[in-house]
Amino acid sequence: MKKAVWSGIIAAAGVLALSTSVYAQQTANATVNVTANVNAKAKLTINSGSTASITFADADPDVSPTVSATPLDIAVKARTTGNGAVTVTVRASQDLTSGTDVIAISALKWTSTGANFAPTGTSATTAVSVLSATGSGNHNGTQTYALDNTWTYATGTYTTTLTYTLTAP
Repeated sequence: MKKAVWSGIIAAAGVLALSTSVYAQQTANATVNVTANVNAKAKLTINSGSTASITFADADPDVSPTVSATPLDIAVKARTTGNGAVTVTVRASQDLTSGTDVIAISALKWTSTGANFAPTGTSATTAVSVLSATGSGNHNGTQTYALDNTWTYATGTYTTTLTYTLTAP
């Protein structure tokens, strides 16, 4: 029996010698810095159907004292500071001309629909405000041009160029 007792003691001592201590679970933390660069961007799209042009049909001034063109769809997208001004202006390159004949650019007027769009305006060779908004976002509207139609115009095909400028800081 002594042998059995000693065998048990030796077995117990071996188990204790070969066992490891149980430690509490460890945690570790790490951090990751995130940077997102958001730069100012601006986009202006203008079209009338499939083109960006305005054409006025001939009409009798007694029946139609003004003639209208197909409306322009104007889409403005701007990414700017929270209180940054977003503006669109339009400027005519010159009066409407046909050879040496001239129709004053002030005979070309427009109306607009859409939030932040100027409801009416008269064309000029200086910049005229079309849209005035604050902060980033999408702005959509329509602009319809109308031309004064009088008997005093000389016959011809009159042209000018309108330049739209989008500004967003």
